[in-house]
Amino acid sequence: MLSSSTFKPLKTGAEASPFADTDWLVVYKLFPLHASGGLGKTFEIERHPDGQGFEMTVRDALLVETMEKLIVLHDAGAHPTEIVGIDEQGDYLVVKQPLAYPYVDLDADRLIALEQIRAVPCRARFRRAVWILWEHDQAWVMSDLHPGNIMRDANGVPTIIDALLSPLPPSLIKSDRMLAEDVEDAKALREGRQPRSRDVFALISDDEL
Repeated sequence: MLSSSTFKPLKTGAEASPFADTDWLVVYKLFPLHASGGLGKTFEIERHPDGQGFEMTVRDALLVETMEKLIVLHDAGAHPTEIVGIDEQGDYLVVKQPLAYPYVDLDADRLIALEQIRAVPCRARFRRAVWILWEHDQAWVMSDLHPGNIMRDANGVPTIIDALLSPLPPSLIKSDRMLAEDVEDAKALREGRQPRSRDVFALISDDEL
């Protein structure tokens, strides 16, 4: 068991309050467990009412959803995360990560961090930047890769320390050609295969050019 006499509070995020243990170079994140059962954030995905693209609605996540997100990101190759457990009072989910350091170039570091988890940019129409990854035998849609979630590990390698993540329903995948292709590409990368090369004009009429 690690023990330290002091913890340094870091900038609180939307989901958790982090504290650095500078003796052991780790960060403990405390996710508050709300009376409603909510813990952390996730989102729902549905077709936009106009039929053009998809709508994402952020909501409070359940404990199991937040734990699943942390496990998927860890297994996919993001910054290592250990689930410590629930505190004795039942107020927080506690997780632990190695101490990370600021990014050097946000755009360049984000691209490298995305390569680490084999995520592909989503070409389907969302109202925000999203990526698709394949893990645990299913597709996931990921968002919220803002500056606070892109850092560098102890070896100076860019990494993702957190993100919004949600499973992608098969019915939505089937409803959009580009989304289905992105899922196919993400699965290929996860399995160590090269994604198929695609003709970007394949389904576009000459009259529309």
